[in-house]
Amino acid sequence: MNSRTPEIFEILSKGNFICSNAVDAQQRYLYTYLEEHFDDLKLKFKEVGFQLEEGNNYYYFSRINESNQNIENKIEKALRWLDILAFFTTFRKDLCRGARFKPLDILNQIEINLSLKEQLQNLQKRTNKGKNYIEMLDDLLKEMQKEGFIDLENEIEQTWKILDAWDYMEKMVLAVNIQEEDETDDNDTLTSL
Repeated sequence: MNSRTPEIFEILSKGNFICSNAVDAQQRYLYTYLEEHFDDLKLKFKEVGFQLEEGNNYYYFSRINESNQNIENKIEKALRWLDILAFFTTFRKDLCRGARFKPLDILNQIEINLSLKEQLQNLQKRTNKGKNYIEMLDDLLKEMQKEGFIDLENEIEQTWKILDAWDYMEKMVLAVNIQEEDETDDNDTLTSL
């Protein structure tokens, strides 16, 4: 069993996901390996301070004990993911795990959708100095690929596939919405008192 443990650790310890629907066959194999050895790997990773978590057809690490700085960094990252999810939802409301898209389709929408254009500019404001929309979108796609949310399925046609880890971002949005609704309910209760 130990033969794949270092490879899995290398991927997950960087904050990435291992998904069942990855384009890369090795990634899919690692997913199956994790699925078959989950309990043993969970114990092994716990020994070094990582909690192996299972999502909806994906795996990831969480930390058992985290510093406040790590928590703050995760919150910043989560907020960025929320903005990214909003960008892709503005592009196409039906995007979900397994869906495919082409950057050219996004660029065509940017030409006619001011909101989408502004969202891309805001997402890439740290790095977009002197870059055009093609370069900004390319940087965003590479970031999302590195994070493990999308994969380039066909390089010639430039077709990207949304991976199962997309579910992680969607659940985050639902958690934020539930939290906001709870706060609104609490405020309504206070107002009525």
